Amino acid sequence: MMMMISLFMMLLFLTTIISAFIYQRTNQDIHLVLAIFTAIIFFVCALAMAHWSIHMFALLTLLCIRIPFFNAKTVNIYEEI
Repeated sequence: MMMMISLFMMLLFLTTIISAFIYQRTNQDIHLVLAIFTAIIFFVCALAMAHWSIHMFALLTLLCIRIPFFNAKTVNIYEEI
């Protein structure tokens, strides 16, 4: 059973990579849609099978990233006269 799951994940990953490569070479939108949807399915399946430590590592990584757009700005309430 475990071999079937890993084979499925490998085929899903290869489908994503190949369709993205074909999209780059042919510029047909169906390959882009296929690549996006298989990547989403691959990501969801990979997160469902991942160990809890990988989830914690991803969470801590996301919490440590500072995006300048979301940083709080200081506002002076009192003006100096």
